[in-house]
Amino acid sequence: MKKQLVAVALGGALVIGSGAFVYNSYAAESEVPSQVPVETKAEAIDASTAQAPTETPAETVVESSTDIEGLINISDVPAEDIHIPNLAQGASLKTAAAAGDVSLKPLNTTALKGENGLVIRQSYRGNDGKEIMVIQTESHMDEQATIESLKDSYKEEKVESTKINDHTAVYVDGQAREVVHLITKDHFYTVSSFNATLDELMEIAKKIQE
Repeated sequence: MKKQLVAVALGGALVIGSGAFVYNSYAAESEVPSQVPVETKAEAIDASTAQAPTETPAETVVESSTDIEGLINISDVPAEDIHIPNLAQGASLKTAAAAGDVSLKPLNTTALKGENGLVIRQSYRGNDGKEIMVIQTESHMDEQATIESLKDSYKEEKVESTKINDHTAVYVDGQAREVVHLITKDHFYTVSSFNATLDELMEIAKKIQE
Protein backbone atom coordinates (compact mmCIF):
# COMPACT_ATOMS: atom_id res chain seq x y z
CA MET A 1 0.00 0.00 0.00
CA LYS A 2 1.37 3.38 -0.93
CA LYS A 3 1.83 5.89 1.85
CA GLN A 4 2.39 9.61 1.86
CA LEU A 5 1.45 12.80 3.59
CA VAL A 6 0.00 16.12 2.67
CA ALA A 7 0.37 18.52 5.57
CA VAL A 8 -1.19 21.93 5.03
CA ALA A 9 -1.00 24.58 7.72
CA LEU A 10 -3.47 27.41 7.22
CA GLY A 11 -1.44 29.67 4.94
CA GLY A 12 1.60 27.46 5.46
CA ALA A 13 3.61 24.97 3.41
CA LEU A 14 2.20 22.25 1.21
CA VAL A 15 4.22 19.06 1.59
CA ILE A 16 3.93 16.33 -1.04
CA GLY A 17 5.10 12.74 -0.56
CA SER A 18 4.19 9.79 -2.79
CA GLY A 19 1.10 7.66 -2.28
CA ALA A 20 -2.15 8.44 -0.44
CA PHE A 21 -2.92 11.83 1.10
CA VAL A 22 -3.33 12.54 4.80
CA TYR A 23 -3.85 16.04 6.15
CA ASN A 24 -2.33 16.79 9.56
CA SER A 25 -3.43 20.14 10.96
CA TYR A 26 -1.86 22.12 13.78
CA ALA A 27 -1.56 20.21 17.01
CA ALA A 28 -3.91 21.60 19.65
CA GLU A 29 -1.12 22.37 22.06
CA SER A 30 1.13 24.09 19.53
CA GLU A 31 1.01 26.59 16.69
CA VAL A 32 3.65 24.57 14.83
CA PRO A 33 2.30 21.90 12.45
CA SER A 34 3.45 18.38 13.26
CA GLN A 35 4.02 15.91 10.46
CA VAL A 36 3.42 12.19 10.18
CA PRO A 37 6.64 10.36 9.17
CA VAL A 38 6.65 9.30 5.53
CA GLU A 39 8.50 6.47 3.84
CA THR A 40 9.65 8.55 0.89
CA LYS A 41 11.45 11.85 0.75
CA ALA A 42 8.92 14.67 0.58
CA GLU A 43 9.22 17.76 -1.55
CA ALA A 44 8.23 20.89 0.36
CA ILE A 45 6.68 23.93 -1.20
CA ASP A 46 8.25 27.03 0.29
CA ALA A 47 5.84 28.76 2.65
CA SER A 48 7.06 32.12 1.38
CA THR A 49 5.25 31.47 -1.91
CA ALA A 50 1.90 30.86 -0.20
CA GLN A 51 0.43 33.98 1.34
CA ALA A 52 -1.39 33.56 4.64
CA PRO A 53 -5.14 34.31 4.59
CA THR A 54 -4.76 37.21 7.01
CA GLU A 55 -2.35 38.92 4.62
CA THR A 56 -4.47 38.46 1.49
CA PRO A 57 -7.13 40.85 0.14
CA ALA A 58 -10.72 39.64 -0.08
CA GLU A 59 -10.55 38.95 -3.81
CA THR A 60 -9.24 35.59 -5.03
CA VAL A 61 -5.48 35.27 -5.45
CA VAL A 62 -4.27 32.49 -7.74
CA GLU A 63 -0.64 31.64 -7.09
CA SER A 64 1.70 31.81 -10.06
CA SER A 65 2.60 28.50 -11.69
CA THR A 66 6.10 29.85 -12.41
CA ASP A 67 7.07 29.79 -8.73
CA ILE A 68 6.33 26.17 -7.82
CA GLU A 69 6.83 23.06 -9.91
CA GLY A 70 3.49 21.42 -10.61
CA LEU A 71 1.42 24.45 -9.67
CA ILE A 72 -1.32 25.13 -12.22
CA ASN A 73 -3.98 27.76 -12.71
CA ILE A 74 -7.32 26.72 -11.27
CA SER A 75 -8.95 27.85 -14.53
CA ASP A 76 -7.11 25.01 -16.28
CA VAL A 77 -8.78 22.41 -14.08
CA PRO A 78 -11.96 20.93 -15.61
CA ALA A 79 -15.07 21.91 -13.66
CA GLU A 80 -16.02 18.26 -13.17
CA ASP A 81 -12.74 17.68 -11.30
CA ILE A 82 -13.42 20.41 -8.73
CA HIS A 83 -15.58 19.19 -5.85
CA ILE A 84 -14.85 21.96 -3.36
CA PRO A 85 -18.18 23.76 -2.75
CA ASN A 86 -18.57 26.82 -4.96
CA LEU A 87 -18.99 29.22 -2.08
CA ALA A 88 -17.22 31.96 -4.03
CA GLN A 89 -20.27 32.67 -6.18
CA GLY A 90 -22.34 34.46 -3.56
CA ALA A 91 -23.53 31.33 -1.81
CA SER A 92 -24.21 31.65 1.90
CA LEU A 93 -23.63 29.30 4.78
CA LYS A 94 -26.12 28.97 7.60
CA THR A 95 -25.51 26.84 10.66
CA ALA A 96 -27.33 26.22 13.89
CA ALA A 97 -24.46 27.87 15.73
CA ALA A 98 -24.57 31.04 13.64
CA ALA A 99 -26.85 34.00 14.24
CA GLY A 100 -27.68 34.14 10.55
CA ASP A 101 -26.29 33.55 7.09
CA VAL A 102 -22.52 33.73 6.75
CA SER A 103 -21.25 34.69 3.29
CA LEU A 104 -17.82 33.34 2.45
CA LYS A 105 -15.47 35.09 0.03
CA PRO A 106 -12.46 33.33 -1.54
CA LEU A 107 -8.92 34.27 -0.55
CA ASN A 108 -6.08 32.11 -1.91
CA THR A 109 -6.68 29.41 -4.52
CA THR A 110 -3.93 26.87 -5.15
CA ALA A 111 -4.02 23.95 -7.60
CA LEU A 112 -1.14 21.52 -7.97
CA LYS A 113 -0.92 18.52 -10.26
CA GLY A 114 1.84 15.94 -10.12
CA GLU A 115 2.53 12.26 -9.69
CA ASN A 116 0.08 12.14 -6.78
CA GLY A 117 -2.76 13.63 -8.80
CA LEU A 118 -4.63 16.88 -8.32
CA VAL A 119 -4.50 18.88 -5.09
CA ILE A 120 -6.73 21.94 -4.68
CA ARG A 121 -6.53 24.29 -1.71
CA GLN A 122 -9.05 27.10 -1.24
CA SER A 123 -9.21 29.51 1.68
CA TYR A 124 -12.28 31.61 2.52
CA ARG A 125 -13.07 34.53 4.80
CA GLY A 126 -16.60 35.05 6.10
CA ASN A 127 -18.35 38.36 6.65
CA ASP A 128 -18.01 37.54 10.34
CA GLY A 129 -14.20 37.51 10.06
CA LYS A 130 -13.80 33.75 10.28
CA GLU A 131 -11.29 32.06 8.00
CA ILE A 132 -11.71 28.54 6.65
CA MET A 133 -9.46 26.30 4.56
CA VAL A 134 -10.81 23.58 2.25
CA ILE A 135 -8.47 21.05 0.63
CA GLN A 136 -9.25 18.41 -1.99
CA THR A 137 -6.81 15.59 -2.80
CA GLU A 138 -7.03 12.29 -4.60
CA SER A 139 -7.36 9.21 -2.41
CA HIS A 140 -4.75 6.45 -2.57
CA MET A 141 -5.67 4.55 0.59
CA ASP A 142 -8.84 2.70 1.43
CA GLU A 143 -11.24 4.16 3.98
CA GLN A 144 -10.10 2.13 6.98
CA ALA A 145 -6.42 2.81 6.33
CA THR A 146 -7.18 6.52 6.06
CA ILE A 147 -9.08 6.50 9.36
CA GLU A 148 -6.24 4.72 11.14
CA SER A 149 -3.72 7.17 9.71
CA LEU A 150 -5.80 10.11 10.95
CA LYS A 151 -6.08 8.61 14.43
CA ASP A 152 -2.32 8.25 14.49
CA SER A 153 -1.91 11.86 13.36
CA TYR A 154 -4.07 13.22 16.19
CA LYS A 155 -2.60 11.11 19.00
CA GLU A 156 -3.26 13.68 21.72
CA GLU A 157 -6.82 14.50 20.65
CA LYS A 158 -10.17 12.76 20.48
CA VAL A 159 -10.96 11.64 16.96
CA GLU A 160 -14.64 11.01 16.18
CA SER A 161 -16.54 9.96 13.07
CA THR A 162 -19.94 10.52 11.50
CA LYS A 163 -21.63 10.26 8.10
CA ILE A 164 -21.95 13.15 5.64
CA ASN A 165 -23.76 12.53 2.35
CA ASP A 166 -23.31 8.78 2.94
CA HIS A 167 -19.54 9.21 3.24
CA THR A 168 -17.44 8.75 6.36
CA ALA A 169 -16.30 11.98 8.01
CA VAL A 170 -13.62 12.09 10.69
CA TYR A 171 -13.43 15.20 12.85
CA VAL A 172 -11.47 16.74 15.69
CA ASP A 173 -13.01 19.34 17.98
CA GLY A 174 -9.69 20.80 19.09
CA GLN A 175 -8.88 23.64 21.44
CA ALA A 176 -6.75 25.51 18.90
CA ARG A 177 -8.67 24.61 15.73
CA GLU A 178 -11.50 22.50 14.33
CA VAL A 179 -10.94 19.96 11.55
CA VAL A 180 -13.32 17.84 9.46
CA HIS A 181 -12.00 15.20 7.05
CA LEU A 182 -14.39 13.76 4.47
CA ILE A 183 -13.44 10.40 2.96
CA THR A 184 -14.94 9.32 -0.36
CA LYS A 185 -14.03 6.56 -2.79
CA ASP A 186 -11.84 8.76 -4.95
CA HIS A 187 -11.03 11.83 -2.83
CA PHE A 188 -9.97 13.01 0.60
CA TYR A 189 -11.15 16.43 1.81
CA THR A 190 -10.11 18.58 4.74
CA VAL A 191 -12.12 21.52 6.10
CA SER A 192 -10.35 23.36 8.91
CA SER A 193 -10.35 26.64 10.81
CA PHE A 194 -8.89 28.31 13.87
CA ASN A 195 -11.95 30.47 14.54
CA ALA A 196 -14.99 28.85 12.93
CA THR A 197 -17.16 26.35 14.79
CA LEU A 198 -17.28 22.64 14.13
CA ASP A 199 -20.91 23.00 13.04
CA GLU A 200 -19.90 25.54 10.39
CA LEU A 201 -17.21 23.23 9.05
CA MET A 202 -19.71 20.36 8.94
CA GLU A 203 -22.06 22.53 6.88
CA ILE A 204 -19.32 23.19 4.34
CA ALA A 205 -18.43 19.49 4.18
CA LYS A 206 -22.09 18.74 3.42
CA LYS A 207 -21.81 20.91 0.30
CA ILE A 208 -19.14 18.65 -1.17
CA GLN A 209 -20.79 16.52 -3.85
CA GLU A 210 -19.37 13.75 -6.02
